[in-house]
Amino acid sequence: MVLTAPPAEVAIIGGGLAGLTLALALHDLNIPSAVYEARSEDFDQGGGVMLSPNALRVLDSVGVYKRVRDKSLQFDVLTFKDGQDQTTDEYYFGSEKLYGYQAIRIMRKELLDEMKTMLRERNIPIHYGRKLATIASDGPDNVEFVFENGEVANAPLLIGADGIHSTVRRTFLPQVKPMYAGFMGINSVVQRSQLRIPDGYKLPATVMAKPGAFLLVPQKPDGSELFIGSQRRFAELDPAGWEALRKDKQKLYNMLQENKSDWPDVVQSALEATPVNCMGFWAFYGIPPLASWLSESKRIILVGDAAHAIPPTAGQGANQAFEDVRALATLLSKLSPEVPLDKAAEKWQAYRQARVKKVLDLTQQMNAKRLPESERAKLPPGAIWSDSSLTRGDGGELHWLYDPDLAQEAEKWVEELKQAAQL
Repeated sequence: MVLTAPPAEVAIIGGGLAGLTLALALHDLNIPSAVYEARSEDFDQGGGVMLSPNALRVLDSVGVYKRVRDKSLQFDVLTFKDGQDQTTDEYYFGSEKLYGYQAIRIMRKELLDEMKTMLRERNIPIHYGRKLATIASDGPDNVEFVFENGEVANAPLLIGADGIHSTVRRTFLPQVKPMYAGFMGINSVVQRSQLRIPDGYKLPATVMAKPGAFLLVPQKPDGSELFIGSQRRFAELDPAGWEALRKDKQKLYNMLQENKSDWPDVVQSALEATPVNCMGFWAFYGIPPLASWLSESKRIILVGDAAHAIPPTAGQGANQAFEDVRALATLLSKLSPEVPLDKAAEKWQAYRQARVKKVLDLTQQMNAKRLPESERAKLPPGAIWSDSSLTRGDGGELHWLYDPDLAQEAEKWVEELKQAAQL
């Protein structure tokens, strides 16, 4: 049976940014939920996230933004620099004047901890150490799911917010496998005071030189620490191989230090200050477009990286997950015989997939910009947009990305369905 009223309860598999935001949004709409997270409460993935106005509008709508703004670094522009320290391009991550919000960079743990505090304040349960094993039954009126510890639970609606290697997705789309993009980003953290930063040099910056692109991104509210890194082509490893590389910090350090003399002095100073013990990497995986983000019963729904994994180049992975859950929560609160879940979800998925495709196109452009000079020269005509303002945004060209209010968009779909039902 298709849902024709707001669900009595929602089970959220995955206690990351998307799952916790969804729980807060549902609570505001009087829909109870429970979050099930595979890892322990003290797990720290590390790293930071860049959030642009489209995500901050979502976080504002659930009360998170005001609580984390002062714990973050606020900025507008990512600057592209050449090997002579000259500015060659800009990319607007945000702008209060143009797009309503400055962009922020915040440590992932800081953001998650604040969200967890908010869930506790609202008595929304989070169950840790609950690694999903399988879905025992999907519909017609309930989803029964089993964890690896043998525990069984059920809910009228289950949301898979469990990332690119989603167990929820595998239960009804077993043929879909994450695809490696052929790139990895190697990164570390340095202290700003140790860098030789030229006068007037704007950060955050992507430095373009012979070896490719090198990121210099301040973090912490005072910008005293910098996230640094560079992306490179790298052959895919199996899970055990990636885990071995993650532990081999000396190898990652040596890879980052390659071609050191080909970088300008500011990057060389960052490489000299890089501590081996802070080395990390990010392997770029994606998934092919899915025909449906819902199971056949429409009682299981995928969001975030479980539905559409976006490489990190344009900084939109987490941002798009926030959009998914904001729109979905509003829709679920409006379900009725005139607005059944199957038709409502069809509107939601069509809109979200079109948005994600545009974001992936933008991401490809950003990836092309970050290739080494020798590889950029091999790209076919049109691989890099001739109108560079489309990837800059200084004249408002990124309104399409930053302006939509996803709760309002969902309200529009509800009205369209109501009108169609009356014909």
